[in-house]
Amino acid sequence: MQSTNNLLSPLLLDSFVERIVEALPDSRPDCSPSCEAIGQRWQRLGLRPGDVVLLCLPNGKELLNHFFGVLIAQGVPALVPPNMPAVRLREISKTLGARAIGAFRLPAGDFDYQRNEGIGRLQVAMFPPAPEPAAAPGEVVLLTSGTSGFASGCVFDFDALLLNARRHADSIGQRTDDTVLVSLPLYFSFGLVGQALASLVRGNRLIVSGPPFSAALYEKTLREYGVTVSSLTPVLARSLIHSSASFLSALRVLSVGGDALEPDMVGRLADLRQGGELYLTYGLTQAGPRVSTLAAHEEDASRYSSAGLPMEGTTVFLRPACDVSGLKELYVTSDTVMKRPIGYVEGRSHHGLAAPKTVATGDAFEQDGDGYLYFKGRLSDFISRNGEKISLAAVRRIASRLPCVVSARTTVVGCADGGEDFDLELSLSSVPDASLDPREMLRGVLRRTEMPRSVRIQSTNDSAAHAYAHKYK
Repeated sequence: MQSTNNLLSPLLLDSFVERIVEALPDSRPDCSPSCEAIGQRWQRLGLRPGDVVLLCLPNGKELLNHFFGVLIAQGVPALVPPNMPAVRLREISKTLGARAIGAFRLPAGDFDYQRNEGIGRLQVAMFPPAPEPAAAPGEVVLLTSGTSGFASGCVFDFDALLLNARRHADSIGQRTDDTVLVSLPLYFSFGLVGQALASLVRGNRLIVSGPPFSAALYEKTLREYGVTVSSLTPVLARSLIHSSASFLSALRVLSVGGDALEPDMVGRLADLRQGGELYLTYGLTQAGPRVSTLAAHEEDASRYSSAGLPMEGTTVFLRPACDVSGLKELYVTSDTVMKRPIGYVEGRSHHGLAAPKTVATGDAFEQDGDGYLYFKGRLSDFISRNGEKISLAAVRRIASRLPCVVSARTTVVGCADGGEDFDLELSLSSVPDASLDPREMLRGVLRRTEMPRSVRIQSTNDSAAHAYAHKYK
């Protein structure tokens, strides 16, 4: 792999960005300054080495241009969802000690800006400098979510992210002559590192699309640009499986990551791929982010439930969880794990550094004699109700197999007696008729003790947001 200094060469970065093609409904001509010009502008604005910059931009060339520009200025970029509510953005900027926010349109509200500036189309809000920068030159902040809270992040050396990107590219056989499509949000570590930075390391042509994800646009993009490598989340993969997705056979490499995909769905994807390469990947932001890969097209169907083998340079081990579940927690050791957390970490204490270069994942796994990993659920996915342990991951997995269901989400709720219960939300590809009501079908696939307190059903195809709730007694 090239050194970080070489990959941060303005000439190399500008060449990479120039090769990026936007496949977005509202694409416009790229008039943003070069990476080097952006870096120089940040320095003239008073950005100090190590100052954190929140970039609230939609997917596109400009997002990566500004990401690299902040790095060239020795600042520390942190990508934030462009539609983040102002109150959340304000909290993140304070907890991360951000020096600036950059967006195409700055949010309204009282952010205590010191002054407003501009870099091309980017509107910049500068905050008064703290006594010391929140990070150090050459570092990047990747935001986390879920049990770590929404105002927390992980600090990485940029070269560690590049190393993880290279290892991931190696694990899925990504080649220099590939054309790579990123349709996931670039503020997700999977999209940024596993796709964009992997393409930078490999020297690939990168096609940038969504969100929002559209099956029709996805198919058109694959065909129009000759895409050879694409990655999807399980939710997107399921939505394609439920429709006619024979076009997936045209891809040389398809990978699925971000969550577990049911073995029967893996089998259907393998059939659609018609012998093409299909990879299942596991990772988490704190690990930098990719951890393991399964070459599903080379495996027997009995291994379709596996997350594969650890990547090169990554070692794992299991320890009994600190509870009565009998589960084992996965620990990951690698040169690519986070250096330290930043911001306000709330919820469970896992996802932390257990030892130098070792992160406790908070995920329950098993490992067979050949070293293959099998995801059993997140430790926070188990609750005890009326004295019985319930796996929320299993409930979601079973619910996701129902007709028309493309995703299932559980929410843990507290009870007046101090116990726990949960609600279930299902997203459907179409509104079911009475004979396929998922609420009633759940009764046939879940034990009575596993039934959610309530079920909310939402149709992803109904513009009127057809949604309703049913309370189980």
